[in-house]
Amino acid sequence: MKTETAMELNDLKLKDLQPSQFYISEKKLREVEAWLDPADLSAFAPIPVKLLDGLPVMTDGHTRAVAALRAGLEAVPLCWDEDDMDWDMYRACVKACRERSVLSPRDLPGRILSAEEYREKWDAWCERMQAEVVRRRISVTPYTEREIPAVLDFERQLRAEESDWGWEINEQYVRDVSASFHDGRFANSLSFLAWQEGRVVGRIDAVLIPSHFDGSVKAYLDWICVLKSRRHQGAGQKLLEALLARLKELGVDTLVALTASNEEAQRFYKAVPDSKMGDIGIWIDVK
Repeated sequence: MKTETAMELNDLKLKDLQPSQFYISEKKLREVEAWLDPADLSAFAPIPVKLLDGLPVMTDGHTRAVAALRAGLEAVPLCWDEDDMDWDMYRACVKACRERSVLSPRDLPGRILSAEEYREKWDAWCERMQAEVVRRRISVTPYTEREIPAVLDFERQLRAEESDWGWEINEQYVRDVSASFHDGRFANSLSFLAWQEGRVVGRIDAVLIPSHFDGSVKAYLDWICVLKSRRHQGAGQKLLEALLARLKELGVDTLVALTASNEEAQRFYKAVPDSKMGDIGIWIDVK
């Protein structure tokens, strides 16, 4: 099998390869063309290729491929890419290339950009794509009693990454949380967990507030938190979306929240669509 794979790879020409990049940096291209000798490819590092969803995809070496084409070459050294890479992101790149009719390196010479344009159009696109791929990997589920061990791991990690949390994770805390799933007083509680790579990375907790004042049911956002190391990846937004969707199902049209004083929390709440600052919250201890 290895021999057949090697023979197949040796049969591939540049025109047969699917790019995973749809722009080329003019600056990088000039640097490659300065050393490239089409008559001597001994210094030409093989272009890594991965068979991805049936396509021989270039995982790197796009600038070298374009330089080789411009030098009149039809084939260059290739190698199979055996690295453990993020193939979901490469699939997103390939999809974007094919949507732009970039089906081989021969489609790239017309997509050469200055260094500034390259940063604006390619690097910025990659950042957005990576953020979206990571966001899609975040799932949100209701918090049930069986998730308590995973939530305790989350709570411990919270404290490992940030120290100022106001309660201890002790036996009493675990008993209280476990009991809450069997206590009728918590019937109006709503909690969701954000999962990433098999672990809880965030949670959101709210409670329904039915009132005889106007016969309405509002909701109070008690807590939303994401691990510091996993913030700005979309977990907070997904948690809030899940809660709002459930509230809409229940006929609740208003979610009331107390805004935390730290700047990061302020930025998050101000970015929430259809939100506005209202009355100032006050805490009153019941003794």
